[in-house]
Amino acid sequence: MRNLELNLKNKVINYDALLKYGFKKQNNFYSYKTYICDNQFEISIVISDDAKYSKLIDLENNDEFVLADLDDICGKFVGTVKEEYNKVIEDVFAKCTTKEVFKSSQARDVINYISQKYSDKLEFLWEKFDDNAIWRNKQNSKWYALLLVISEEKLGIDSKKNIEIIDLRYDKEKIQDIIDNKSIFAGYHMNKKSWITIKLDNSVNTKLIYDLIDNSYNLSIGNKCGFTGNILSNKVYEYLLRIPKGKVVTYKQIAESLGNKGLARAVGNVLHKNPDEQKYPCYKVLNSKGELAEAFVFGGKENQKKKLENDGIEVVDNKVDLNLYQWK
Repeated sequence: MRNLELNLKNKVINYDALLKYGFKKQNNFYSYKTYICDNQFEISIVISDDAKYSKLIDLENNDEFVLADLDDICGKFVGTVKEEYNKVIEDVFAKCTTKEVFKSSQARDVINYISQKYSDKLEFLWEKFDDNAIWRNKQNSKWYALLLVISEEKLGIDSKKNIEIIDLRYDKEKIQDIIDNKSIFAGYHMNKKSWITIKLDNSVNTKLIYDLIDNSYNLSIGNKCGFTGNILSNKVYEYLLRIPKGKVVTYKQIAESLGNKGLARAVGNVLHKNPDEQKYPCYKVLNSKGELAEAFVFGGKENQKKKLENDGIEVVDNKVDLNLYQWK
């Protein structure tokens, strides 16, 4: 019998995936059987909360083939059986588990935030370092965040305790203003002139970390116009003041006016932090289909709809006809 607990290091079983794979559920046990080596052997896998194991049965005599689990046994036939047996086990765990390296509540919040806002998933690039992962910008494949497990001493702290950290891009001219060497540090394992490291131990407000993630994403765009940080924000807010009453624009349209259509998502990030809805009419900005914003920062899409209709703009099924109302 082979103990499969080691196969679950930093992984969580997806029980729905087990059923889709072909496992059968009985009470709290999930079991699966398949055959290898021209049906000479049966693989039986059992997974429950208390037990996770597999057996390889030699169907010629209906006995367990224990040689497949002995490292010092050689021979072509045994080697072939081992290889096919291992492939099945590896396939099950590849398709029916998910990585769960990062366990702190703040790390999980960050993972969920990036997944929901940018639809980006963690990428584990290094097989030998399975507690290191990155997020990259889909527009240009540039990294904008890293999630790591490291010893505190690597940040200059007198402690060997392991902690979870996030590395983010930051504005070069302001980087010294944000580093306190207590919770926020110069970038670990990255360029210390343009990256910062944040401990994910709730010593930094989660909302601030979200803002810093958005800022890092914007910086990763590498926009051709050269606008970043507050300069970019001011340019976007200035544009809003020019939109006539009764007209709307799109995120992409604003980005193109700034010289780089790839800034569309960055424009959205800026509008989400609008400091004054009375001064800066962000309700006039829609997506490229003319649809209202699901997460309109000032009261949701119903409030956005109300403001547009007050301007004389017709909204049908939460959508505006850009052919009629888009400002050219």
